Amino acid sequence: MPKTALVINPWVTDFKLYDEWMHPAGLYFLISLLKHNGFIVHYFNCLQRPLHARQKYCNTGDFEQREFPKPPVYSALKRRYKLYGRPREALESFLSSVPAADLICIGSGMTYWLPGLIETAHTVNKYFPKTPIVIGGISAKLIPSHIKTSLPDAHVFSGTLFSQSSLKNSGIPIVATLQSTLWEPSLYEAYQEFTFAHHGPVISSLGCPMSCSYCASRILQETFFVRNPDVVVGEIEYLRSRFGVQNFAIFDDALLYDPDRHCMPLMESILARGLNVHFHAPNGLHIRWLSPVIFDIMKRVGFKTLRFGYESGDARYSRDTAGKASREELAEKIRMALESGFANASVGVYVMAGLPGQSQEDVLREIEFVSSLSVKVKPVFLSPVPHTNLFERYVSSFPELADDPLLHNDTFFITRLPGWDAQAMQGVIDAAKKRNAFITGTTH
Repeated sequence: MPKTALVINPWVTDFKLYDEWMHPAGLYFLISLLKHNGFIVHYFNCLQRPLHARQKYCNTGDFEQREFPKPPVYSALKRRYKLYGRPREALESFLSSVPAADLICIGSGMTYWLPGLIETAHTVNKYFPKTPIVIGGISAKLIPSHIKTSLPDAHVFSGTLFSQSSLKNSGIPIVATLQSTLWEPSLYEAYQEFTFAHHGPVISSLGCPMSCSYCASRILQETFFVRNPDVVVGEIEYLRSRFGVQNFAIFDDALLYDPDRHCMPLMESILARGLNVHFHAPNGLHIRWLSPVIFDIMKRVGFKTLRFGYESGDARYSRDTAGKASREELAEKIRMALESGFANASVGVYVMAGLPGQSQEDVLREIEFVSSLSVKVKPVFLSPVPHTNLFERYVSSFPELADDPLLHNDTFFITRLPGWDAQAMQGVIDAAKKRNAFITGTTH
């Protein structure tokens, strides 16, 4: 008789959360692996927006939400703390309707979303108190001891699904017996558990060859590898034909790396199949790898949203950003994008706030510069990520970062830096909104 597994994407606790083509991609691969091992899988996504939810730009939108007790560490922030995702009754209805499981797998995201993960695990445990719960995902890799302290009865899987030795050496019952040999990681099996989809992910590679000081990509996935483009395009076709999905987000951290082996074959395969879909790049494209040839094929393929990973043009931060781009390089690549036919409002540039020694005035100057190029500016407040080089540098000044994951919250952490507070943060947000209004034509 086949074993049964419940796979759950948990609630999120935060001050803000928006569905900008969000997907728990790691759980999709987990479902694929479980089915490869003969499991019957029941999947519940706490962050699934309702079928008839109000749609915003290209099927993005707001999550359901309700107020949640604010942790004392955030007491000085005059903002509401919320639990994002489907109502508790929806999860409880699912748990009461599925048969007893042999294994429960719960994913994890940002480290500072830990209260939402705990809330989910406690709810699940009430219905299946004797079934082993395994926590995996981003936080399980970055803060396993904190999860174990908060959920002492749960198992924490800090390895990778793509390594047989990682599974075998986990020491977790059932997980250690999973076989990844002859398994081609695919998203089809997860999509079969969907009842509908507002949008879809595109994952053509895993990992990243770069070493930005603030990014955990190489920690989460140590090796960079490219997936079979025909499999990836087939996944796009499946969501398009079964659910009518038209908007797809690129989840790759390094889509443009080694283009002749990676993104060019992928996009040529998409063109060959004549897919009538839109693509969005919310993760931030590496500016130095962009070229007129790549812009041209991206335009023909159907890219509608471009986000550039600029962060800062200040030479002080070239080591932190892995030397992504100078101001001159950014201006040149934006010119290429516009000449290739992309609209000004479809191009956004990420500007980071919270780098060591960076002031509000530094960030405002970057915002002004990006806006002068007639594209949208997207300020990003730094969240210190455990095990990254930048995290270790900040721990020397804020040792409490190592003790409490809630301190990693981007809305909170920026207010702890010299010269920054909630008012300074809001000033950056307002400056970007004001300038972006001119780009989008929403000024009055």
